[in-house]
Amino acid sequence: MKTLSRWLMALLLFTLATAALAQDDAITLTPFTNPSYGIQGMIPAGWQDMGRGLYGRSPATQDVTLLALQAVPAKADQVLQSLLPQLLLTEAPESVGTRETDAFTWTLYHVEVDARGVQVAVDLALAEQDGKTYLALLQTTPEESEALHENVFLPVLAAYQPLTTEVTPDPSLPYRSENVTFDNGEVTLSGTLTLPEGDGPFPAVVLVSGSGPQDRDESLLPAAEIKPFQLLADGLTRAGIAVLRYDDRGVGASSGDFTSATTRDFAGDAAAAIDYLLSREDIIPQQIGVLGHSEGGIVAAILGAENPNVAFIISLAGPGVSGMDVLLKQNERILQVSGARQEVIDIQLEYLNQLYDLIESGKLDAIEPLIADTLTRQAEYMTEEERAAVGDLDAYVAQTAAAQAEQFATSWWKEFLSLNPANYWAKTTEPVLVIFGSRDVQVDAEQNAPAVEAALQEAGNKDVTVVVIPDMNHLGQQAETGGLEEYGTLEPTFHPDLLPTITGWLLARVDAAGEQ
Repeated sequence: MKTLSRWLMALLLFTLATAALAQDDAITLTPFTNPSYGIQGMIPAGWQDMGRGLYGRSPATQDVTLLALQAVPAKADQVLQSLLPQLLLTEAPESVGTRETDAFTWTLYHVEVDARGVQVAVDLALAEQDGKTYLALLQTTPEESEALHENVFLPVLAAYQPLTTEVTPDPSLPYRSENVTFDNGEVTLSGTLTLPEGDGPFPAVVLVSGSGPQDRDESLLPAAEIKPFQLLADGLTRAGIAVLRYDDRGVGASSGDFTSATTRDFAGDAAAAIDYLLSREDIIPQQIGVLGHSEGGIVAAILGAENPNVAFIISLAGPGVSGMDVLLKQNERILQVSGARQEVIDIQLEYLNQLYDLIESGKLDAIEPLIADTLTRQAEYMTEEERAAVGDLDAYVAQTAAAQAEQFATSWWKEFLSLNPANYWAKTTEPVLVIFGSRDVQVDAEQNAPAVEAALQEAGNKDVTVVVIPDMNHLGQQAETGGLEEYGTLEPTFHPDLLPTITGWLLARVDAAGEQ
């Protein structure tokens, strides 16, 4: 589950110093692929991979030349607005034209800004396709801008294209992978089904992702390197259980519009995944379950209450209280572990309560002024370093308020804030495994575990296991603080207790590897 922003926006960093290095050598291009962003193409040979889709011309700190190639599951205008603070702009620049390539129609921008006394020229291209915005950015000095535009930026655009999200079978793995599709009405979901060795039939698990647009691996770049669903699919399939994971609607190879969807829509998509598994002869129809992560845990509860084909449920960091209650505790915990002053926390919680009232009453026009007022109040408690990083405070407040207000106008927010998963847990009688992490600052274990357990008791459920894994964060990793800023510093692996907890519980309840 994401925090206030549901979008995983691109991160672009200026590497600023006093001057650019001369670049006399001829530029040649070399192929690259980035499975995390689902892109491929060409980059200048010898440029340093800095991670997160960033490529620097030189490791020298005085070279400002940088190339960024990323893909974001959001609309192009949202991506552009999110980049304004990083481009040191107060309003969106005018397009300087378009460019057609084999893969995309690019909208082009060019800006020159003064970044702490250093003049920086930026070429930016955005292309929107299949629920994603593809981004290319070249940052350099004004003196080199024209030459690098012709010799790097335009050739890179020409070669830039999506990388198929379909999985190429790996013969070294002790299981099989199939690229599959299934429909929920007019939406076609594309995913990967991993099957244990042998003919089956096998028990199966459908993986349901958390908030925000997610691909089938639940890739979390640039915030974190871990791919939770890839790890879960690998571990469970090795244990003899088939796993179906899929791109969210409007993401990757799946059709549909993510931005207009609600939690109930996502529950319909997961139900369609179950129906698909029921159509296969190599799956045991009485042993199909759901594993939901974060918001996916709410989907799992809905299916447990309403879908008779669900045999078992695993909720990983899934809420047990209303979205509003989760949001309040989430913001409090995140700010606490980040070292925020209590005054800032109090302002944030006051703001969230007011925000909820405005969304619930449909007074959406009042949201942007509320956000701007809250940011201005919180700015009084910024350190000098934080104020310097923000730059023009008025511009920062205006940009942030406008971007966030647009998000809160969606139908997802209104439904999520009032949706109480306890109402569904109270009607769920299938075997349930509920897992939380003690370091989870996004779905607090102390707040949510008792609520889920109480609701399942109300349902009369006789097979309930609730586990709180010490030192585990929201992504299933072993963590020190659980804070969001820590995600990107951790190894992309699970807490050592997580997979054994899940597989042990499952193997006690299903016929793994077709053994019946």
